[in-house]
Amino acid sequence: MDESTCMVDLAKYFTRFLTEESCGKCVPCREGLDRMLDILIDITEGRGKEEDIDLLQELGEVIKETALCALGGTAPNPVLSTIRYFRDEYEAHIKDGRCPAGVCKALISFTIDEDKCTGCGVCARECPQEAISGEKKLPHTIDQVKCIKCGLCRDSCKFDAIIVS
Repeated sequence: MDESTCMVDLAKYFTRFLTEESCGKCVPCREGLDRMLDILIDITEGRGKEEDIDLLQELGEVIKETALCALGGTAPNPVLSTIRYFRDEYEAHIKDGRCPAGVCKALISFTIDEDKCTGCGVCARECPQEAISGEKKLPHTIDQVKCIKCGLCRDSCKFDAIIVS
């Protein structure tokens, strides 16, 4: 993991896994993890609210204290740890509507830096939605409506002209 890893998305990944692994016999684990996952999905899709962070912490503590097995007792740890050490990422998702790591598709957009773009057209050829246009040897542009945020343009650009914001 590095700066390109979204900690909120990571917590969502582990919570989804643990939700699927839970036997479902105890209410705190079954319902609590489902609710935590719903909140994490909302945050990564731009629908998070400031009170969600405190709610995640409260849910996590209740699940840890009341679950009947070890899985339930440790399941909230990925969420609680990421909030403890990376709270600023949760806040960026919620308050600023952005994913600092550029991972959460609903919170990012791709643009082209006109100063770096040479107009080579590689990004336009790689784009599966034909969202990139421009004349040869002139800066290109990305149509935000057509863009599916796949990142192929960024991966193919040799000039680092694709900006994720």
